Amino acid sequence: MRLIADSGSTKTFWAVAGGEKTKKVIQTQGLNPYFTSPELMHEILHNELVHNLVCDTVNQIFFYGAGCSTDKNRKVIAGQLQRFFRTAQIEVHHDILGAARALFGNGQGIACILGTGCNSCFYDGEHAISIVPSLGYLYGDEGAGSYLGKQLLEKYLKNKLPDQIREAFDRRYHFTLEDILNSLYNKPFPNRFLASFSLFLKEHTGDPFIHDLIYFSFITFIEAHIARYDNYFNYPTGFIGSIAFHYQDILREAAAASAITVSKILETPVEGLVEYHTRW
Repeated sequence: MRLIADSGSTKTFWAVAGGEKTKKVIQTQGLNPYFTSPELMHEILHNELVHNLVCDTVNQIFFYGAGCSTDKNRKVIAGQLQRFFRTAQIEVHHDILGAARALFGNGQGIACILGTGCNSCFYDGEHAISIVPSLGYLYGDEGAGSYLGKQLLEKYLKNKLPDQIREAFDRRYHFTLEDILNSLYNKPFPNRFLASFSLFLKEHTGDPFIHDLIYFSFITFIEAHIARYDNYFNYPTGFIGSIAFHYQDILREAAAASAITVSKILETPVEGLVEYHTRW
């Protein structure tokens, strides 16, 4: 039996696959090595995953994760998994390769992730190459949930929001400046805190100000990532992630304005990865 995982900074989807079928999908917290200590990884795996499985029946694990671009981080993930799945063959890859395989199989294209964070690559049908570095929520993550949240908070704190949006924000959150700064600088997972405001934005996409905030965030992503690939307009572009999926109408607007052909927009790559690992 195979276990195929897609892990972002906020959540991980684990597909339990037997043969060519997905038997079930289990959701746990995200396991990004940049934000999640080995001790917390162990706790998450123990409390949220392992009790749903018979570990000895899992003989292969394919884990695709945010933050897994370095050998060091891949070894951390593999080591934690091996503690529970002692007899399994384990492969750990960067989440952008998982996105590319789910979107294009063995075809070529530009694969993009827009979830809590962002990433992109040119995929040659086998390898993720020419990756534009994301740089995380402090210096990058253009168009992602953390970026959208950062844009909203900056405009809220500097009194740049329209009155009706500011009033709606205050009714919803009742935040003080100290609350916000504490969540950003003292509490764990500031990227998740920022991304949590995407729910508020989704409720107000009919407001022209919010629509434009999201639209120009996607334009910024396109300019910072997709447009960096040679002849990008000649290849299909696919997107994976909660932000891409739930804001896909605005994303398609931004893509059309940038002469980008959108092939697929998926919320998660899990089913595509199950298909990939049974067909290729």
